[in-house]
Amino acid sequence: MEKARTWTTMTTLGLKVWAPLVVAGLVGGGCASAPTQSSRTIEMDPMRFEVTQGANGPKVEVLDPELLFKEGNRAFEALNFRVASEKYLLVVERFPDSRYAGVSAYNGGLSLARDRQFKAAIPLFERVVNANKGSRDAQDALLQIGACYRTLERWDKLIEVANEVLKPHYDGLRPVERIEAIALRGFARQKKRDLALAERDYKQALAIYKKNLASLALKKSHHVSLAQFQIAEIYRELFHSIRFQLPVERMERDLEDKSNFFLKSQSGYLKALRLRHPDFATISGYRLGALYEDFYDDMMAAEIPGELSREQVDEYYGELKAKIRPLLVRAIDVYERNLRLGQRIGRADDWVTKTEASLARLKDVLRQESARDAEAVLRNSPSED
Repeated sequence: MEKARTWTTMTTLGLKVWAPLVVAGLVGGGCASAPTQSSRTIEMDPMRFEVTQGANGPKVEVLDPELLFKEGNRAFEALNFRVASEKYLLVVERFPDSRYAGVSAYNGGLSLARDRQFKAAIPLFERVVNANKGSRDAQDALLQIGACYRTLERWDKLIEVANEVLKPHYDGLRPVERIEAIALRGFARQKKRDLALAERDYKQALAIYKKNLASLALKKSHHVSLAQFQIAEIYRELFHSIRFQLPVERMERDLEDKSNFFLKSQSGYLKALRLRHPDFATISGYRLGALYEDFYDDMMAAEIPGELSREQVDEYYGELKAKIRPLLVRAIDVYERNLRLGQRIGRADDWVTKTEASLARLKDVLRQESARDAEAVLRNSPSED
């Protein structure tokens, strides 16, 4: 989680310092004389006095931007984002010319976003962008705006923000930030069903990652894993879009296309699993197991010629189940591995729960099929009488 920003240097504070102040007469009993050294001048932010109506009548409150800023930081560090945002907003609204106003706008936006008030956070980040065009501060604020639009599902706006971050005047963009902007743009395009452009963005983000494998900032990067996982999701959707339908010639083409999409999706999930990011590890394992399971279900649901007799249909399904049974076996293996992965990384989320349910269901299916096969063998065995 990003921390609230703090002023760390005298220069950043805007504190102007001249030569030391010397007051004559403080030492000794003589009368004061003119100072022999130059004086020191300190510029301070203005304080504001406001009369408010309290329980016991009117009272005077003193608003100090420096004090409000520090109180906001303390509240942020204590994860009290509602109070933090209130303190920062007071600085922005009551002291817009204060040296604390700019950083309070950023921290206020951050606090509101942590408090899930994303719409309210965006104008504060935009204030930072408008006041610092092309700067690192503006770049950081734009990325925060993009994160807000992602949560709000404002895909067109997210694409606009990502394109702005990637413009040449943000030449200080680090690989981790460039990957974030490109991956988020790809995510927005995917949501808008521009799958080809989305995949291109994801692959571009991953190419940057592969060129910067030594970067510590990219270790366990959310957006690297997002790009890899979403490529798999694109091909999973394409895989699901194909249903086996007659005539036979079409079914042959469907099988070839569906198999290709299966392999690309499978590869994407396996690569996402290898990245071991906690946000994508167990969902990738679950999706991978479901991919095998769904292939089995789709093949069992394929159309069959209407002229087949009941005996021929039964024979067809019996042979088909035997041929595609390894898909269920593989799905069970993947689900079991995913449960172990969830235990290793301490993950007990919805995807682990879904994995457990799918694993139990498939094991039951195989048990029932084994029982039916055993019964059939007994029925067809010659009697010993």
